Amino acid sequence: VDLTCSHSADFGANARVEWKYNDLKGSQTYVFFDGKATTPYAERVTKFDGNVRFSKVTRKDNGVYDCEVSGNGKFGEVKVNLTVLVPPSPPVCRIPTSVTTGWKTVLSCYDMDGSPPPTYKWYKNGILLPENPSQFPAFKNATYKLNPRDGNLVLSSPSKMDSGQYYCEAINDAGPPQSCRVVKMEVRDRNVGGIVAGVIVALLLLVLLALGLWYANKKGYLPKKSESKPKPSVVYQPPSLYGGGDEEEDGEFRQKSSFVV
Repeated sequence: VDLTCSHSADFGANARVEWKYNDLKGSQTYVFFDGKATTPYAERVTKFDGNVRFSKVTRKDNGVYDCEVSGNGKFGEVKVNLTVLVPPSPPVCRIPTSVTTGWKTVLSCYDMDGSPPPTYKWYKNGILLPENPSQFPAFKNATYKLNPRDGNLVLSSPSKMDSGQYYCEAINDAGPPQSCRVVKMEVRDRNVGGIVAGVIVALLLLVLLALGLWYANKKGYLPKKSESKPKPSVVYQPPSLYGGGDEEEDGEFRQKSSFVV
């Protein structure tokens, strides 16, 4: 693959030509800088007369290449868009087998190999689902939304009419379309009776638990709370340092102390 970039003699005989690569995410790297190929391209890119030749390319090389020419005080730039053609592979589809009525459901389809990125089509029971169902009388009651670019089929409020066999197809200009396997999806009514029964069972279990605790407490099977006893208090009365009414009759001084428990 050759990327060409020519310039006039106004840039001089020693014009400087540099190539930059801008990927699809917006980041930029040099392909050639100061006359030499940078590390990511050194083994598969050569330069001749200011042009660039790839010995091999992959879908990762998709993007925009800038050719910048400078010399004699002049500057020029040209952009070259490179798209590597890769046929699509069988896409990966996520289709639920069972859906509840009224619950939003997304059917997804994606192929990571095709280049340019493929667009997607959805089929139900072998019939192509149009992108704008309101424009077709046979689909006037359909409530789905289909995005051919990201491959999502959204059923905002599925009903039993949405039950069927679904599959997706990936398409681009590089090769034949590819599809995933057919999956049968069934839309079922919400099990209201089961929900009510579950609530009743849970309430019965709570009632039985409460009765069991009451009965065990009544029969004394549960440990009773121990009565809290007041802690003993100690009062210390220091001995009298001076004589008083507690002195013995013979006038001797005796140290006395008392404790109250």
